[in-house]
Amino acid sequence: MIAIQGLGGTNAAYSLHWNTASNRVDARIPGVPLSKVLTRLARQTEWEIRIESGKDRTVLTEFSDLPPRDALRALLGEFSFVLIPERNKPSRLLVYQSSADAADTLVNPGDDEYTLEPGPIPNELIVRIKPGSKLQIDELAKKLGAKVVGRLEELGAYRLRFPTAEAAEAALAALKARDDIAGVEHNQLLPPPNDTGTPLANTKADFTLKPKVVGAKDMIVVGVIDTRVQTLPDKYESFILDRRSIAEGAPTTDSTPTHGTVMAENILQGVAMADQSNQGSTVRVLSEDIYGKDSMASTWSVALGIYDAAAHGATYFSLSLGGKQDSPALDSVIASVKAQGGIVLAAAGNDGGTDPIYPAAGGALGVTAVTPQGQPASYANTGPQAVLAGPSMTYADYNGLVWQATGTSGATAILSGLMAGHAAAFNLTPAQSSSWLLQTAGFHH
Repeated sequence: MIAIQGLGGTNAAYSLHWNTASNRVDARIPGVPLSKVLTRLARQTEWEIRIESGKDRTVLTEFSDLPPRDALRALLGEFSFVLIPERNKPSRLLVYQSSADAADTLVNPGDDEYTLEPGPIPNELIVRIKPGSKLQIDELAKKLGAKVVGRLEELGAYRLRFPTAEAAEAALAALKARDDIAGVEHNQLLPPPNDTGTPLANTKADFTLKPKVVGAKDMIVVGVIDTRVQTLPDKYESFILDRRSIAEGAPTTDSTPTHGTVMAENILQGVAMADQSNQGSTVRVLSEDIYGKDSMASTWSVALGIYDAAAHGATYFSLSLGGKQDSPALDSVIASVKAQGGIVLAAAGNDGGTDPIYPAAGGALGVTAVTPQGQPASYANTGPQAVLAGPSMTYADYNGLVWQATGTSGATAILSGLMAGHAAAFNLTPAQSSSWLLQTAGFHH
């Protein structure tokens, strides 16, 4: 049994809640400029806030139910501050390094928006312990001043969170020098999923497909590692084997389809393309929500999603996601799945060039997108990672409308379903269906 512990969410959502009624503060700030934090603070408290000109820092903290002074200390770090109550007008907060008189720049409460950028999470590391080592991760984490916030026990992989970016960097250097560590790297934020498309009028995305009733051992399961899959139209809903989540929370709006919803339907369209027998298909879709309420997933959450899907029967995996930096930890998870007979497809990216996108350029089969004429779509990444080609335009039914989407995401989902559907129709192993797909939909550079 695969041992998986710890949520896969990125903990990257930026939140600050200063409850003026209870005078308590909650915050989750994963590396945001202090100037932006003070802007949000000014808006919530209505304080007049001034900071020493030219001074800033990166705020990286998480706490709940702190009194104001403790909260300010956690937010401001090495900066000094003084909070001056005023009669019949807002209090004043002065933030400085040299002297209170130097706090001369007024913080404007008007613009408190801040978008996190993809890339390394400054205070998180993924550590892999060498097989056979007697090293205890909890003892190691304690010595390094970190918390273990995620575990993939079977692979000896762990997600460690540090109180500061500086502590993480020091630990990174120390761990690289140890001979009982198989690998250490920063956990990384991946870019948000593509736009899920635009609704079309007088268009249908209908296809003929029905489920064949079989036992669990006879099902062919495609794991869609993505955002939440919403309730599908009745004709498709019966193909959803399960909806699982390794991330915290979920977006509340259902006015538009999520990326995962579109990908799930695209997988089923691929199944229908492979099986025209009308005898019913044994393919099912297993949804793994690795985003939850966050806009971005991390390499750790992708790894956790793949492993959880494998533990619940998936042998085909559709990853319509990727980043610009390789993750040896994620590559090791994909290699483990492949060693057990699984097939992983991943999008080659939508930058329109040849730069590698991972995990398509790692251990997965990379999928690019081509036009109906067989030419690479203008947005689609090619390069060595692109070994398969799917359609540049896909469709999905949602809330009575048909949504048209473009991107290598849909191409990846279509081919994942096509491969699984072909395996179901002709009783093939994943390896056999993968060989067939490479011959049928191989991308020729």
